[in-house]
Amino acid sequence: MKKAAFLGLAVALAMVLTGVVYAHGPWGHGMDYGMDYSTPNVDTETLKKFQKETLSLRDELLTKKLELRNEYNKSVPDKKHIATLRKEIIDLQTKIQEISDKYGIDIPTGYGMMGRGMMAGMGCTCPMCQ
Repeated sequence: MKKAAFLGLAVALAMVLTGVVYAHGPWGHGMDYGMDYSTPNVDTETLKKFQKETLSLRDELLTKKLELRNEYNKSVPDKKHIATLRKEIIDLQTKIQEISDKYGIDIPTGYGMMGRGMMAGMGCTCPMCQ
């Protein structure tokens, strides 16, 4: 009887943890591109200016990430095109970071902007880590 109760409790706990992980997902905290809205001393107007100034960059970044994912999904990925896309993504992230510094908004390095999955920063080269 104790084994059945323990097994039931373990299954219930696994289901709860799976639900939490699934709800969070591998894509960070939604489509906020890593912006930390809890940054101290940043008012709403400053944040709106930052968002307006980076809108086209963030759109382009998302497009490049999707292109990269599509390239990785090809049966024979083009390594030169992948390298070009990765460089363009880094350049866009750098531009967004420079603008965030200008406005005093904290964007954690390598976090939401990268669409960070669990393996990001650990040498993972799959498109979800990019």
